Amino acid sequence: MLKNLKSLFVTTEEQKPVHSEKASQPKGKPEETKTSEATGSVKQIDNAILDRLLQAIEDNNQAGFDYLEYRRSLKSLAALPMDEMVKFQSAYATASTMGVTLEKLLASIDFYRTVLRNEQDNFIKASKEQYAINVEGKLKEKDNINIVINEKSLKIHKLTDEIRKHQAEMEELTKTIEAGDLKIKETTTNFEKALQFLLSQMDQDTEKLKNYIK
Repeated sequence: MLKNLKSLFVTTEEQKPVHSEKASQPKGKPEETKTSEATGSVKQIDNAILDRLLQAIEDNNQAGFDYLEYRRSLKSLAALPMDEMVKFQSAYATASTMGVTLEKLLASIDFYRTVLRNEQDNFIKASKEQYAINVEGKLKEKDNINIVINEKSLKIHKLTDEIRKHQAEMEELTKTIEAGDLKIKETTTNFEKALQFLLSQMDQDTEKLKNYIK
């Protein structure tokens, strides 16, 4: 099962081995901090992706005692108070009883490396496809929309200029209308005054004629 396979590569807090005081560095060499167990702690790794890679390994699990079984042997020794070299040698001794040689073990590791590299190739291919759809494709859409925006912006600018021109024409027409209206009203008033002046003279002359001539 995937969970069991994962436990061969991922160490939880409960699975961390107990170190023996004897498992110390050789004299004369500075102490180094490194992962020296059959399984390593995993931090900041996407579990879904890790599970996918482990599933690929499980789907291609070789028959018989191979690298995975060897890691399982190492895991069984993880809690024992012995240094890393002894654990690797003990696990290999177990594998040797089943006809496993160092060459076969290394070849098994290379096989699973190839499995993972194939997954990497598939991942890169899928990533490129997703990039083409979700990035390059969207960039083209963005460029097309930007072209439309620019075209409409130019139309808006042109329409704005036309509207301003029409507004100026309307202002001139308003002035012309107001001036014409005022001129007509003034002319009408003057006409009425002149007309009334003449009519008044005629009315007066009519009355005088009637009174003075009989």
